[in-house]
Parts: sequence; C-alpha cells; structure tokens
Amino acid sequence: MTERSPSLAAANEAALMRAPIAGFLAWLVPGLGHIFLGYRARGLIFLVTITATFWTGVAIGGVRGTVDPRERSLWFVAQLCTGANTLAAYGFNRAITPAPDPVDPSQARFVPPHWMAAEVGVHYTGVAGLLNMLVILNALTLAEFRSRGGSSARPPPKGAQ
Repeated sequence: MTERSPSLAAANEAALMRAPIAGFLAWLVPGLGHIFLGYRARGLIFLVTITATFWTGVAIGGVRGTVDPRERSLWFVAQLCTGANTLAAYGFNRAITPAPDPVDPSQARFVPPHWMAAEVGVHYTGVAGLLNMLVILNALTLAEFRSRGGSSARPPPKGAQ
C-alpha cells in the first residue's frame, strides 16, 4: 500500500472543496459556478440567458405581482433558485410596497390583481429559477468530475473504459 504525500492530500482536499463553492456561486449568480470552474463561455451563456429571462419576467409582470412570497409561495421557491436576482427583486418589492397602517389592521398590504401579465411574469421568473437549478446541478457534477481527475468537459460514457 502506498502512502499519500501531504501535497497530494492537500490537492485532493482543495478539489473536493470546489464542488460546494461552485454550487454556491452557481446559486448566487447564474453561471458563476461554471466561470469559477473554468468554463467561461458556458458560464456567460448561462448568466445572460437566465438573468435575462428572470428580469424579462419582472418587467412583464411588475415586481409587485411577480416576486411575492405571500401570494405566490411555491413560485417564490422556484424563483429563489436564481439567488441574487430574486433577492434583489424581493428587496425592491419590499421597498416600493407600502407598509400596512398599524392603527387600522383592515388596510392589508397591497396585493396586485392577478392579471395575465403578472401570471406570465411569474412563469418567466419561475422557469428561470428552475433552469438555474439545472445549471447548479451541472456545476456540481463538473466540479465532482474534475475532483476525480477528469480533464475533459464531459465525463466518459458509463460503458467506456
């Protein structure tokens, strides 16, 4: 049995840490995990596509009707997969939505009507989040493959030797 050198063990540990970092970066900003792993073109395509899809949905439906965890909780969970995009849109939503009057509890928070534009916007932003979930999983897979010594962009097929 051969002993591992300290430098090899440190390199393996650093390679294993790449997966969680790549996954977090891919969640935070779509495509950033791929850029971190060295797939710059792929990362930029993901960044532009998913971010443009998300903000197009916000532009169509308006931030008040699109990013709302109270009225659209399941869609908000999907939207959260875009990370900073959803956090920024939610912060903007909170900034422009007036707070209810504490003296008169009947004045509930403004809830925009569910018009077709708002529905389309919610679907755009939710799909952007779900697409980014696939991008996150791809970044984790690529990081894991690289940590095992893979050098190509794609792992070999299962039957290949």
